[in-house]
Amino acid sequence: MASPAIHASMPPKEFSNESSIAVDIKIPSLLPVPSSLAQPNDRLCSICSELGLTPSRFIVLPSDGNESNWLKNSKIQLGLVDDMRKRPHCPLCRLVLTSLGENLRSVEDGEPVIVTMTWGTDGQPVDEYSSRGQRIPQIRILQPHARKQSGRDVNPKRLNMFPEITMLANDSPTEQKTFFVRLIPDQIDFDIVRNWLGMCKIWHGAACDRSGMEVLLEHTQDPALEVPQFRLIDVVDNCIIRAPPGARYVALSYVWGRIDPKAILRCLQANVKRLEETGALLLPENKDRIPLTILDAMQVVRELHMRYLWVDSLCIIQDDEGLDGSKMGAISKMDLVYGGAYLTIMAASGIDANAGLPGVRPGTRGIKQAVEEIFPGLRLGYKARHHDHLPSSTYYTRAWTYQERSFTKRNLLFIGGQGVFQCRRTDAWREDIFLEDRVAKFGTVARKAHDPDDMRLYTGHIQSYSALSLTYDSDIYHGFSGIGRFFRANLQVELCHGIPDAYFDWFLLWFPLVVQTRRKDAPSWSWSGWYGQSWPDMTRWYAGEGIKVRQALRERTWTIWYQRRCRDDNEVVRVWTPEQQPTTATTKNFYGGDVRSRFPFDCSQTKPTPRKLTGAPTYIEDSHNPNPGSGFLQFWTVSLMFRIDKATSEEASGKPRNFNTRLGIFGQENRELGVVYVRPEWAKEKARQEHEFILLCEGRDERPKAGNIDDEQGWKYRVMLIEWFGNWAERVAIASIEKQALDQALGSGAVWKEIILG
Repeated sequence: MASPAIHASMPPKEFSNESSIAVDIKIPSLLPVPSSLAQPNDRLCSICSELGLTPSRFIVLPSDGNESNWLKNSKIQLGLVDDMRKRPHCPLCRLVLTSLGENLRSVEDGEPVIVTMTWGTDGQPVDEYSSRGQRIPQIRILQPHARKQSGRDVNPKRLNMFPEITMLANDSPTEQKTFFVRLIPDQIDFDIVRNWLGMCKIWHGAACDRSGMEVLLEHTQDPALEVPQFRLIDVVDNCIIRAPPGARYVALSYVWGRIDPKAILRCLQANVKRLEETGALLLPENKDRIPLTILDAMQVVRELHMRYLWVDSLCIIQDDEGLDGSKMGAISKMDLVYGGAYLTIMAASGIDANAGLPGVRPGTRGIKQAVEEIFPGLRLGYKARHHDHLPSSTYYTRAWTYQERSFTKRNLLFIGGQGVFQCRRTDAWREDIFLEDRVAKFGTVARKAHDPDDMRLYTGHIQSYSALSLTYDSDIYHGFSGIGRFFRANLQVELCHGIPDAYFDWFLLWFPLVVQTRRKDAPSWSWSGWYGQSWPDMTRWYAGEGIKVRQALRERTWTIWYQRRCRDDNEVVRVWTPEQQPTTATTKNFYGGDVRSRFPFDCSQTKPTPRKLTGAPTYIEDSHNPNPGSGFLQFWTVSLMFRIDKATSEEASGKPRNFNTRLGIFGQENRELGVVYVRPEWAKEKARQEHEFILLCEGRDERPKAGNIDDEQGWKYRVMLIEWFGNWAERVAIASIEKQALDQALGSGAVWKEIILG
């Protein structure tokens, strides 16, 4: 399909280190409408025929004002889903049902489901101008809705998100076509993709030349200077090369899946020299072993008139396991690899590396574009959103791909049968939407820059990553290593088994958003020790302001955290020490604050005593920490015994439901001192018994009301429910108790005790 330029011809199709990115925006030609679009027996049903649809109704002209009279408060009743499915001859009914999603039910919870439509608008305000100096009006869209007969909402997980239907660009009654649907060919038209890159360059400029999570280091722009033996695929010479300084390259982000690594071509110490020979990747014994997704990505790079591609399996020596080897060195710096790429190809379709990229080869789209002919001269199409495919995409469930997409500058996302372009200033330029005829300086989304002192940024990454899955548990820290470097550069911390060491107490206060199960080869006190999403919620207290969090930690904590260097060794090291504070200081707490007398008993002992562990597990190596420890914490704090039983208090409104069992914490007077959320199977087996809790620090269950958080009521003790396994314990859950609850402890009361926590 030709894409004639307004100002200049297409860039020359030579390959070089510098990509031939378009310097002018081009208006693509539209595909002709196939005669086969209308089926022989098609006719509008009686309901749809009364809508009086015409092409002009989908254009908002400047004289229309905000809304035409016929548009105001219009709500179109299309009837029951079951009845609509009995009208297969009606093209509009078919299109509406398709737009709502394949999981739409006729009956839900015993109630029939009804479909309605309303009119809306899409696009920019009517005073925006096209690249040809013409006013760009908004367009009108039809918005289908599904409700139960009682008026209650249908389960949103069964529907597409905010479906929209509008006119095919071919049928526009004016020269304006922006935001209308366009037909897409069987294969991707890479003239359009190259055009997107040119639009980004012209409209957004340098705003899109920074990584999505720029690490605050001057040298992050060129991985060739930082990543050991940084290699790229040369798609012109079809070989592996050592990356030249300043090379402009594309990175591939994809799902490896359960493909046997030995069955595919990988870069190894034994074959790296051969793979560096020109044409090596075209040899049958090599090309036949390259997964389809990688082959397609190589073709995409060629089509974009670029030369270099980075793919993990071919650009990292996979069996180089040395301390300074290519593999570990590259894995620890994924932020540089993906942040340094000019573009990232995100293969979000399929379950493994052999899925390929939809639309690169003939017949691989996989999803039919939803366009219907209402009558000759009026064709309508469903404006599909790529977000509707995220829940079913394996790619978005994988831990490895999280940091890859977090660091990218701009990406070409393959999902839902088509290519979608995203950058720092736009969320979705898609093949099936006409949008080149405009001068929107910032695309559709102007993304706010990160504030490196906002703690919510860091807790958000832990929350997102912890929800994702890994093929191998041993990769739990490898898949987070690039994010870890981001933490290190911006917060000046190291991650101790996933917990930022300089904020240790409050990052320990994460709680599960789902029912979790134990990951036995990582410590229980960290989110890394559990399968399922975790939320470090402490940033609500100070609205995430790092400077206030740091000061509060000095005032509201008391534990001196140590980690056993090795599981079977008595050597211990502090998890973290403030700068300029001796490790032997006894008048300062863990964060450098003055030691306070908090409890009515002797708490002067903080140094761990020599203790031997019996039967303790060996945890995954904390290999991205420069001073890794065993994962066993050894420390002194307050220990209390309470009884756990059915809660008597009402659950607070607005608390996130995590499907765990809510139990009450009871002391001497048999009154509820707090509540704790535990796994259902644990509650079933161990409720109505006495259990040990240890005090961690002070915390809150609610936001401040007047904003003076340190002067307001509501500060409590955050406690950890623990369970012993011989002479070491594990976390069960986190809870809060009133400060007065210490007097209610059962047995011998509150005591200062040494704990080994694994």
